[in-house]
Amino acid sequence: MVYLRENLIEAREYQLVIAEKCVAKNALVVLPTGLGKTLIAVYVAAKTLELFSKDSKVIILAPTRPLISQHYDSFKKFLTIPEEQFMVLTGKTPPEQRAQVFNQKRLLFYTPQTLRNDIASKKYSLTNVCLIVFDEAHHSMGDYPYSLIADEYVEQNPDGNILGLTASPGASKEKIKELCDNLHIDLRNIHTRTRNDEDVKGYLKPLDIYKIGVDLTELMADAYLAVKILLEERLQYLSQFGFLDAKADKLFEKVIRKDLLRLNSELVKLIHGDGDKTGVYTALSINAQALILYHMIELIEQQGLDVLLIYLRKLKEDGRKKTSSKAVKILSADHRLNQVMIELLKNEELSPEELIHPKYKVLETLLLEELLHNPSSRVLVFVKLRDSVKNIVSKLKHANNKCIKASRFVGQATKSQDDKGFSQKKQLQILDWFKRGDLNVLVSTNVGEEGLDIAECDLVVFYDVVASEIRYIQRRGRTARHREGKVIILYCKDTHDETYLKIALSKMKRMNINLKTKQQLTSSYSQPVNSMQFDVLSEKCRKEDLLEQVVLKSSPSTDKSHLDFFLGNNSEKTSIPHYDIKLSTIIPSKFGLRKSLQKDQIPFEINQSENHVQIFEKVVIQIIDPFMIKEKNKSSLITWINPRKTKYELLILIFDFIDFKEQFLGEARLLKDQLLRFGNTEQVQTVAIDNSEELYFIVKSIYDHTKKGDISDE
Repeated sequence: MVYLRENLIEAREYQLVIAEKCVAKNALVVLPTGLGKTLIAVYVAAKTLELFSKDSKVIILAPTRPLISQHYDSFKKFLTIPEEQFMVLTGKTPPEQRAQVFNQKRLLFYTPQTLRNDIASKKYSLTNVCLIVFDEAHHSMGDYPYSLIADEYVEQNPDGNILGLTASPGASKEKIKELCDNLHIDLRNIHTRTRNDEDVKGYLKPLDIYKIGVDLTELMADAYLAVKILLEERLQYLSQFGFLDAKADKLFEKVIRKDLLRLNSELVKLIHGDGDKTGVYTALSINAQALILYHMIELIEQQGLDVLLIYLRKLKEDGRKKTSSKAVKILSADHRLNQVMIELLKNEELSPEELIHPKYKVLETLLLEELLHNPSSRVLVFVKLRDSVKNIVSKLKHANNKCIKASRFVGQATKSQDDKGFSQKKQLQILDWFKRGDLNVLVSTNVGEEGLDIAECDLVVFYDVVASEIRYIQRRGRTARHREGKVIILYCKDTHDETYLKIALSKMKRMNINLKTKQQLTSSYSQPVNSMQFDVLSEKCRKEDLLEQVVLKSSPSTDKSHLDFFLGNNSEKTSIPHYDIKLSTIIPSKFGLRKSLQKDQIPFEINQSENHVQIFEKVVIQIIDPFMIKEKNKSSLITWINPRKTKYELLILIFDFIDFKEQFLGEARLLKDQLLRFGNTEQVQTVAIDNSEELYFIVKSIYDHTKKGDISDE
């Protein structure tokens, strides 16, 4: 059965190599944006459907509805499965309808929350799902639905396969391991490429990355110093009373925002605990003040004094409210902060340009240069805060530069009357205008980082720096997909801004090293690798790699040979491998036979045979419904048995009582007695099993004994 549309596929060797390694096992694929992770998923889905029964399903998960729609279009384009077998299921589809559709369709495209809700309410089971694709797999952390779905899937369907896709799994080994643990993926089954790998270089467009630093203005430096003094006072208090471990004259240089957030969680736990609470409430308020002041520092560094003034006004307003926290009231009344606000108000009236961050002037110059040089360019500007997004777009529109056609691009949440969110319909409309050229600059919050079909961008600007390597990679991936691209990172010199940039770049390098095994690191590059850095894999590891081939086998290094694997075109193959164990696609996934054989490194083949398990062409093990032993069904069972009794040395009938529900008390015991008598009469082995582990024990025992040439003892 061929599920791929061969004439539409551009066979890329690295995609086919990776996809081949992902079939029949849980795997994680890590590729830079633009290298076709979705097509790899299509390859894997097509082959997996061939290796499972015809009623098997594939589920594709993605974090947003627009991204799900993109996957729907891609799978529909490349697979031969009729369109009526495809369905997108989101929260907009009524739950009752989702249950009905699930049973009718083969390719199902979900948002994670929707599938999680259906699983939790037990609307249907996942026993017939042969593959779940987790796109943007880096979300598989914490309470995100991916982890729960994966756990439930593995529980319900031990033989089902999982495929994770991401461009950015995290930098540390701990994060990568946590992601793989949550998706039940062996760390050996991570398949990755970087922009430096020889087999992908030819498919990537040039990407130039520039870093542009600016200095604080005199007014910014004054405000920065004033807020820093206030912050230092709070940090010293927390340190002296033992709530912070750090001890120094300048704690501001030692303690970062992440430390304060961690302390906040610890203080909340102390308040809700049974221990001594002396000083804890005060420390919690002081820490809250420190976090507010830290936010002001970041506004000065990254956004500008005009955005800081907006924040101070709101702080002043909130301080008058009875419902405000003690921290807000204390800071709103602080005379030093009030003095900062007065200075900013004076400049707003007399010289408003002094409040604008120097980065904005650089941004405007960059946009003009880009659009005058190439009027058809598309530019995406990433900004952390919505107040800044609004500010920047307003300034660009009032700059009288007709070549700049800018719009803000934000999430769906409405912050206030003058900061309304964009509905999904509005988001898609803005993106359509951007593609058509009615807009050429989008100023976006992190909503534009992933999950939306944004047009190819010629230039991506980081207006502020993110320390997260995941967000850095997602932002960067918006350019250099199909044509040459540029990334420009703006930062403020000698501030946390510059520190965050160094952290992000360092994490990226660390991620690429941690993702690759020693073998991958030595084989991915054409240049020789220093043997002092990477030792050669042991003989044991090489043998394990060979045993992991299972259905797959090493293929010649041509596009056609790998494509043949997926298209089922074996006519040109000179030799057919022989496998000691053959499993039929008919076997229900609930038994977990494939995964158990893989775990014990026993090679096997998947075929379309009516024989469920065949060992060394000598033994057939067949899984039977217990009701087949009743008188009205016996004749058809005997008809199936007789020709096989003469063809094979041993025939074993496994009667499946795992999910058996008695219609009357003692029915199971009665049927088990009948099958024993039936076995004696027909001279076949009959075994009743109550759990999947029993089936695998029987298969492995038969395999081990048959391999030794001792089949008579079974």
